[in-house]
Amino acid sequence: MRSLFLDELTSEDVKDASSQVEMVLVPIGSFEQHGRHLPLATDSIIVHEVTRIVAERINLEFPVLIAPLIPLGKSTEHASRAGTISLEGDVLGEVLRSVCRSLVRDGFKKIVFMNGHGGNVSLLTSMLREIREETGAFTASIYLYSEDLLGDSVSRFNEWDMFHACALETSFMMVLRPELVHLEKASRNIPQKFTQQSGYKHLLLSRKRGVEFSWLIDDLSHSGVVGDPTKATPETGRAILESLVERICEVLREVKRV
Repeated sequence: MRSLFLDELTSEDVKDASSQVEMVLVPIGSFEQHGRHLPLATDSIIVHEVTRIVAERINLEFPVLIAPLIPLGKSTEHASRAGTISLEGDVLGEVLRSVCRSLVRDGFKKIVFMNGHGGNVSLLTSMLREIREETGAFTASIYLYSEDLLGDSVSRFNEWDMFHACALETSFMMVLRPELVHLEKASRNIPQKFTQQSGYKHLLLSRKRGVEFSWLIDDLSHSGVVGDPTKATPETGRAILESLVERICEVLREVKRV
């Protein structure tokens, strides 16, 4: 193939590629506030770049293609902040279904959503079997910030370093698009509610929580930040990105086996 990116191929190229390509990666991000130091497109930038790096690496083993980035996600929790553009769940769901229908029509049999935004997780999870039942395609969703994928690479971090506009996201951006990071404007913010320290037992923001509830960013932060981005460094970003990319490649190798 002349390119890993579907949007750089011709229609004729796609006809030839569909019988060779093992899977299509569909990056999906968001467009929402990320404090004063990161751009609105942070999630989309990170997931697009990670998808590119993963595709370049795994393509040495078997061919994959990258579908156009879906830059808008479900960002209800940030809707009160200027610049945020959020899609309703049914709208985003239909966009994703339409993308899959189109890819399957062209002969692609496996589709992997590369998700860079926590607000998209539930929707994607609920859709995977529906899309497979409708189209016959094997579908999977990879969330960049899942504990399974980050593993020991984030052992130096606490839970607030991996929440929103935090040390982890900022470290990634310092590697991927450093010109868009304004670290001099970064500020630390630890929530004063929905934590064990503030007296809550079940309504917790913990990544391991089993109870879901309707928190909005205004409940947690005046700045729009949840965590401590002042701890971010490009060295940290590079190390974690390398580990993350390799683990995602492991997932894709398993998808190939299906």
